[in-house]
Amino acid sequence: MTILEGAVLLILLLLALPDFCRRLERPGLLYPLYIVAGIVAGAFMGEPVRHVWREIGQFGFVLLLFSVGLEIELPQRRRTLKAVRRAALWMAWQLPPLTAIGWLAGVPWPHALVAAVALASTSVGMAYPLWLHHGFPDSGSRRRFLEWIVAAEVLGILLLAGADPVLGGAVWWKVVLKMFGLLAAAVLAALVAVRGAPHLTRLLGYGLKIQVHFLVLAIFAIAALGQRLGLAAPKTAFVLGLFISRTTDQEAQLSHRLEPLRDRLFVPVFFFSLGTLVEPRLMLTLVFPLAVITGMLLFVLRRSTYGWFFARMLGTAPAAHVIAAPMLTIAAVAVEVLAHAGADQRALAWTLASGLSLTLAAAFARIGTTVPLAEFEPSMAAPQAWDHTGVQSTLDVEDSPLAGPAPAEKKEG
Repeated sequence: MTILEGAVLLILLLLALPDFCRRLERPGLLYPLYIVAGIVAGAFMGEPVRHVWREIGQFGFVLLLFSVGLEIELPQRRRTLKAVRRAALWMAWQLPPLTAIGWLAGVPWPHALVAAVALASTSVGMAYPLWLHHGFPDSGSRRRFLEWIVAAEVLGILLLAGADPVLGGAVWWKVVLKMFGLLAAAVLAALVAVRGAPHLTRLLGYGLKIQVHFLVLAIFAIAALGQRLGLAAPKTAFVLGLFISRTTDQEAQLSHRLEPLRDRLFVPVFFFSLGTLVEPRLMLTLVFPLAVITGMLLFVLRRSTYGWFFARMLGTAPAAHVIAAPMLTIAAVAVEVLAHAGADQRALAWTLASGLSLTLAAAFARIGTTVPLAEFEPSMAAPQAWDHTGVQSTLDVEDSPLAGPAPAEKKEG
């Protein structure tokens, strides 16, 4: 299959898959299907063609991490440490068994550990619809749960960012330096935000009136500049999203403005390109079955552990664990990190299939929710955008750490 033939296939998928998923009344299965289509198409592609698709998918990866940054707004300082401790505890118990299973599947243990970090995390953008419709006992438990999954996603992103240079063979002090550099960039963005919020708000207000193509161009240009300065383009986009989320209350409108090109073109291309990284022949080995078993087993173990300990800590029912299960976007980040480090096909296949299995288990679960994730439109939008699309949370806006402070409060810093 040539690049042109692959492009024709992808365009047909872009036209057909959304309607197909809606007819099945499972629109949330759209992105997993793009991955499956990429795996099948990859069987007919040579290595040079697959490499080209990986490069093309980087555009969607940049916008994906930009959206992840947009959807994160950390809780107030007095609650941040509690949320981080709970998130670290949640991830810590999952890492040893997941790394061991990956090693048994033939994945080198450093690569298995990277995959375990992603599998132990969660995706706020994918979990938010479930959180929105879940019946929490009170607003306090609702707020604590959201702070917890936000902290888990931030920890996952930071650990994966640090894993990239480690797998690349960098010495330990360079890894520490890069981690501090990423944190410093986020802190600097927050500090600049306090000073420049009114000006940036006006610029964003103007930007929202121009065509979406120019907004995408601006994001890519800033990401390219960051890469020239030594910070990888996807990480630059992530910090940019954090900066905008911290600075203004325009992130929802901005995310909605980007939706036509991001959710309907670039992000689907990224997931399709992820699928092309995996060789279908591995489906005939133990890697895929073991990965599916890993995802299902992890779903059950999360349910038990959450019910025993975390449900009491967060003040929710045990069924709330299903909200934290979707993590396909974080698994995609892990696959990119592993592919960049030159990991073999078993590592990529096991990470991607385990992430798909865990996410699909949550997608069809109706435990404690009115509607499962698979019945929601897939969206990388910031959670604030739901208030602008007619979906209203039962949580008061002031109780949500993702709602952000009022514009006047942001100006005051």
